[in-house]
Amino acid sequence: MANPEFLREGTAVADFLNPDRIVVGADDEAAAQWVAGLYADLAAPSVVTDAASAELVKYAANCFLAMKLSYVNAIAELCERLGADIESVTEGMGYDRRIGRSFLKPGPGWGGSCLPKDTHALVQVAESVGFDFSLLSAAIQENIAQRDRIVAKIAGTVGTLAGARIGVLGLAFKAGTSDLRDSPALSVTAMLAAHGAEVTAYDPAVGGELPGMRVVDDPYQTAKGADALVVLTEWDEFRRLDWNYVAELMHGDSVVDTRNLLDPRSVLAAGLSWLGLGRPRARALAG
Repeated sequence: MANPEFLREGTAVADFLNPDRIVVGADDEAAAQWVAGLYADLAAPSVVTDAASAELVKYAANCFLAMKLSYVNAIAELCERLGADIESVTEGMGYDRRIGRSFLKPGPGWGGSCLPKDTHALVQVAESVGFDFSLLSAAIQENIAQRDRIVAKIAGTVGTLAGARIGVLGLAFKAGTSDLRDSPALSVTAMLAAHGAEVTAYDPAVGGELPGMRVVDDPYQTAKGADALVVLTEWDEFRRLDWNYVAELMHGDSVVDTRNLLDPRSVLAAGLSWLGLGRPRARALAG
């Protein structure tokens, strides 16, 4: 019997009560139908199949989302090199009903408890039956490369990371959770520290001590004396920061927004520069 769940961290209850589908698999069809009937009140479409197919639905769905995220991160990099704007590109893509709008936002990479685990698991399952799932393997490698690109972007704003003070906003793998498992933010901060940067980080759901950085309990403390400020998790509260105050606290003027979360106009109005993903860098006008 297989009855995979499709619950997202931070919205698990809502996802359970409003599922896109119910998937049940068993070698005994009557047993599978009985389990599917337990969800009748949820009014969601049901897929009743064999156990192997039900399990593969879960892996196939999560791995497709991972590949979609790796794809949009690669397209964002291409936008920067061609002078295109990722927001216009993904808007145009999203109107296509075959593609949709979800999972089309670039970021520092995908992480958490599901996508890394499931992508590696499906690659291993494929290998066990003699299939080289190179498409999925490439998505995993692209995800690693994205973190390297983020570090390079940050380095480009400060000249050299050795001795640079970097303020980090966000450590969890996504907003609405304190989960640090396979968080791209932790990968990026570890790489910054390995290059000699002094990292000060804040996350509204994460506290305590973490290796390679100083974790503070106020977002403005990350800006104090910082050569660059980096947004790594899409917490909504970061949109509402007082950017004039941030500018007063910073030593440098660079804000690297790896989630394209902030309003560049607010950042620029404070005399800072803004660098997103797949978008042209915006600098405040002198004087």
